[in-house]
Amino acid sequence: MARIDWALLCESAFLDKQDRLCLIGIVRKLTPPTLPLTVPHLTLVARLADIQPIDEVAIVVGMVTPSGLHAARIGSEQVVIELASEYILAALHDVPLFEEGAHRFQIQLRGQPVVSVGIPVLARAEHATAPLH
Repeated sequence: MARIDWALLCESAFLDKQDRLCLIGIVRKLTPPTLPLTVPHLTLVARLADIQPIDEVAIVVGMVTPSGLHAARIGSEQVVIELASEYILAALHDVPLFEEGAHRFQIQLRGQPVVSVGIPVLARAEHATAPLH
């Protein structure tokens, strides 16, 4: 039975002509200039392990904000899922960021535990500059 081996969030991901996974801009934190903000595009990537050609894979993707709001759910225009070789590429469009704190980007296969990627969102603090004399 297929299961998720690992997951990560990046700006973009694709398989090249040699069927190699290419990841662009792995996201470890987001530091928007201000909040609220909408991020135009992010990609949640997951690697499947123990997948067999006969496996039927049902995928659920979403994001949970620090206050518990669920956003970017499958079935909306915001989420496009592609199964490419042993990888799941979930393109997330217009991702809303309303608050600072840990946002959980989640992916799940039916009957399997949820796999979360925690991404801290910290608005950039404007540094006060002291006048020079």
